[in-house]
This record gives sequence, C-alpha cells and structure tokens, in this order.
Amino acid sequence: MLSIGAAFSADRARLFRFRSLPGTLLSTIALIFIAAICNRLNIGKDASMLLLLLAVLAISKVEGLLSGLIATAIATLILAWVFPPGGSMLVKSSSDRLALALFLLIATLGSRVIGRRERPAS
Repeated sequence: MLSIGAAFSADRARLFRFRSLPGTLLSTIALIFIAAICNRLNIGKDASMLLLLLAVLAISKVEGLLSGLIATAIATLILAWVFPPGGSMLVKSSSDRLALALFLLIATLGSRVIGRRERPAS
C-alpha cells in the first residue's frame, strides 16, 4: 500500500527535479523552431508530429522528467495550433483529435520512461 510518506520521499522528489530554467526555455524555443521549420517547408502533420515527438523524448533524456513533461504540453499545444483550421486551438477532425491524443499519450509515457532512467550513481 502506498503511504503519503512514500509519495513524497526524497527518491520520488528526485524524479521531478527541475534541472534548469534556461534548459527548459531553450527546449521550448527548439520545439517552436521545429514547428516553424515544418510549417515553412510544408512538411505534413504526421512528419511534424514525429519530429516533435523525437524532440520531446530528447528533451526528457537531457533535461529530465519534469522538463520532458513541460515539453510534452508545449508540443501538444503547438500541434493543436497547427491542425486545421490553422491558427486556432479548435481541432475539428476526429482523426486529428485522435492523433493529438495519441501524441500526448506517447510523449507523456516516453518522457516518464526516459526521465526515470536517470538515476544518480551511488
């Protein structure tokens, strides 16, 4: 049984360690840059999603779990903005909604798996 003490233990707090604000800001800029390049080069939605997913997983690996989850939220908002109708957070197509939900799920789970792998050597 999970107790409150175990939920807020030092080991659990290490998982959600926030490495650096500049790293998170740089990650956000990188996500926006990737989305802008995809938009400028008329790369399709699917390829854009895969590039953003790759970026989110790389951010999780380099910056840790919390930054990876923040990157997941930012990438999801970027994708919602890009899906038709462009320039709106309203996603009309049910297939686009499903793709966005799957992106959110896969990016969140990937960030958790990769973010948890970083254990300090004791």
